[in-house]
Amino acid sequence: MDVLICGAGIAGCALALGLHRVGIDSRLIEARSSAGPEEGAFLTIAPNGMIALAALGQPGLVEAARGAAVSGIEFRNAAGRRIARLDGTGDRARYGATSHLVRRGLLREQLLVAVREAGIAVEHGARVAAVRETPGEATVVLEDGRELGADVVVGADGIWSQVRASVWPDAPRPAYGGVIDCGGWVPIDLPDSRAQQMYFGRRAFFGFVVHRGTAYWFSNVPAPEPARGTLAKIDPAAWLERVRELHADDPAAVRRVLDAATTSLGAWPIYDLPSLATWQTARVCLVGDAAHATNPSAGQGASLCLEDAVILPRALRDSPNTAIALANFTNTRRGRVEQIVAMGRRIGTRKASSAAGSRFRDLSLPLFLRMGASATHEQYSYRVDEVDPLAHGVG
Repeated sequence: MDVLICGAGIAGCALALGLHRVGIDSRLIEARSSAGPEEGAFLTIAPNGMIALAALGQPGLVEAARGAAVSGIEFRNAAGRRIARLDGTGDRARYGATSHLVRRGLLREQLLVAVREAGIAVEHGARVAAVRETPGEATVVLEDGRELGADVVVGADGIWSQVRASVWPDAPRPAYGGVIDCGGWVPIDLPDSRAQQMYFGRRAFFGFVVHRGTAYWFSNVPAPEPARGTLAKIDPAAWLERVRELHADDPAAVRRVLDAATTSLGAWPIYDLPSLATWQTARVCLVGDAAHATNPSAGQGASLCLEDAVILPRALRDSPNTAIALANFTNTRRGRVEQIVAMGRRIGTRKASSAAGSRFRDLSLPLFLRMGASATHEQYSYRVDEVDPLAHGVG
């Protein structure tokens, strides 16, 4: 079997490693010519994602990417008063792993290293124009006119997936979450904070964690949906000044981090993906953000990609044909990921600041978090290494 993976980001590289682990050949193509270590700032890999990395044979990959263990979250209001806390100190004992914060670009770099060490081919600068399918083969047509055939084509090309747009042109478009995310990291003289510090600011939401003298920070700025591509052209210095102004009346810790910052690595509108009618045909399948992009507030986006990378290869290995394998994969994953997407949407809505709703939020947030504790436990407890896609499938 030959699998062509469109997208060499986290989802695509992880999937290639998963396929290699079960003895299935794959190739990766990537639209971008390159991606640097500062790509996309940073992300969190939850305990279930760390378990998935181990199942992919990469238990030390996050450490190689200079990831930092984090546990728990402290929420504070615009006056700096702590209004809620999630305790993560027992995560390793409960789930077998702890959450880790890692720079997205460094994580992808280490995944690419592992992919190349496994002898898997990667071609950059290969942009998908269309995908065709016949009973015996799926074909990717590139913008340069070349055609690449494979037994299975996987769209791991992100929330604006060209594979999805070609195969399912009527699929719902990504839904804007009402905020623009930005952030970076900066050396700072503050004590390490293993728990993530979250502030409901007066005009924007702010979060940071300090690890070994570096503050990793982000701000969620409420704003109308920007036209695609416009934020790539912003002046980073001007944007950082705007963020400082939005947080000028927020607690001293927030201002101190922003005063130390020299730039914002970018600004990214936050989207998630409404439920798709299907993720697969007989020979084409979607994974990761192309299938189930979630609001970053869920803290599960990368972890869900890593879970996909374990389960889809097993489905392809163990099912009687590709059509059944892809259906088994979708059936195994859909219920779990759609619950997490919905949860991320609810959390994202609460992060939009408003003076009128601040008192109600302060009073209701602890109850909201207690109600969500069982969902978080269920997410973290997921042992992808024990999941049998045939048990949820069609054959």
